[in-house]
Amino acid sequence: MIRISSQQIFTGGTNRLQDLNVNLNQTQEQVSTGKRVNRPSDDPVAAARILKLDQEVGRIETYQRNVGLAENRLQLEESSLESMVDIIQRVRELTVQAGNGSLTANDRQSISAELKQRLQELASQANTQDSAGSYIFSGFQGDTPAFARNINGDWVYQGDEGQRKLEVDDGVNVAISDHGKDLFVNVPAGGPTFFTEVGPNVESGARISSGVVLDPEQVAGASPTDYLVTIEQDGTQTSGFRYDIRDKNDPGGAVLESGEYLSGESIRYQGMQFEISGAEDGDEFRINTSEKQSIFRSIEKLIYGLDNLPKQPEAGAITSFAPAAGDVLEINQAAFTFDGTEDLADLAALINGSEDESLAGIEASVENGELKLISSGSKISIDATGMIAGELQTSGARFDNIDVGPAVTDPVTEANFISTQATYDQLIGDSLANLDNAQESILRTQTEIGGRMNQLESTGKFLENSSLYAKDLRSQLQDVDYAEAISNLSFQSFVLQAAQQSFAQTSQLSLFDRL
Repeated sequence: MIRISSQQIFTGGTNRLQDLNVNLNQTQEQVSTGKRVNRPSDDPVAAARILKLDQEVGRIETYQRNVGLAENRLQLEESSLESMVDIIQRVRELTVQAGNGSLTANDRQSISAELKQRLQELASQANTQDSAGSYIFSGFQGDTPAFARNINGDWVYQGDEGQRKLEVDDGVNVAISDHGKDLFVNVPAGGPTFFTEVGPNVESGARISSGVVLDPEQVAGASPTDYLVTIEQDGTQTSGFRYDIRDKNDPGGAVLESGEYLSGESIRYQGMQFEISGAEDGDEFRINTSEKQSIFRSIEKLIYGLDNLPKQPEAGAITSFAPAAGDVLEINQAAFTFDGTEDLADLAALINGSEDESLAGIEASVENGELKLISSGSKISIDATGMIAGELQTSGARFDNIDVGPAVTDPVTEANFISTQATYDQLIGDSLANLDNAQESILRTQTEIGGRMNQLESTGKFLENSSLYAKDLRSQLQDVDYAEAISNLSFQSFVLQAAQQSFAQTSQLSLFDRL
């Protein structure tokens, strides 16, 4: 016999109502959240799988954001490079225009002025910044402008050789930047070239020009040697200063070339011409030979040529001429023998009257006490080794001017001349080749960017499909079936209501009611 007390009936009914209420609340929660599994206890196995799918969706969304960021960076770089190609194309048009033989000095100055503006625009594009303010062509040095002017006013690269990459999928990294050194600096030159620098110890504000190549063969022969130019006080010089040129790797070694230093006057050595201005005692400058030249230096050298190279056929001059009997002077392959009575006018007549083919296109005239040598473009070579007792001096040689005579202790007997027209034409040709090489470098990078953009597009589609698949699986495990849930909610509400009414009736029953 089992005794059932009123307390037991009351407790059992209460527990039943609580269970029904919990089930009803759970169903209401599923309907309100739209999720079948709101906590691990709802379905431990499904909850574990949902957690992994949440992590997978989060991973995919992170990569999708990276894809978007990479696309924005590459689009910005591509836009900047397109603008630079347009600028270089305009510079090329101006270079072709500068080669026109009918241009006046004012015309060349006008072209030079526009080139300076285009150079500024080119630097502005090379210093493009992204939305975060990072310079996109500076490598890892994003806070530093890629290019800035040095003390000479030349544009130099300040970044490093880093290439930023972004992970867009597991093990998939895409380059989102290209450093300016490869793009704009390491550009193959159209011919042997050089660039100049002010030494780090210079505090006088001195400058050195970008210079021009006079003889590509000699520059090629000098490469890869770099040179150090030092300004020294020298009381034996009229100006009180001299310049010494040494091997940069042996600054205490032998002096390779020395001469009087005059501020702003051209210094010529190993096929190179440059000017140093405002230097003081001890100032040092560097001359670096190279087979590569930045797009900025190519334009700077072109501007230098327009500003400093008169497009005229004058090749040089003989400034002093006093032959002795029997002296022989060789100009190109034509040899002239003197009896000792000739002067500059006689030498000019001999040159102009010669039928030697090596002198074709060369004219001589006496102006202001000097014999001017005029050439339409061919080189002029003078050999004075046959001047035994007489004297001869020249000016305008590409390198060493002839200086022979009884009072000369260390005579220079050979000199080569070239017209400024030939040097100018050579500069135009080299500049066009350099501009083409620079365009090719940029176009090659644009092609690489196109490949990266295609990779990002395909990766983005793959990530989108993966995301849809992962979210679908998660939905199947997590999302509630509204029809079923609402049906259950109605049923559970009915059951709870019935149970409440039944409990209310049952809880009022007592044996005393039967007495």
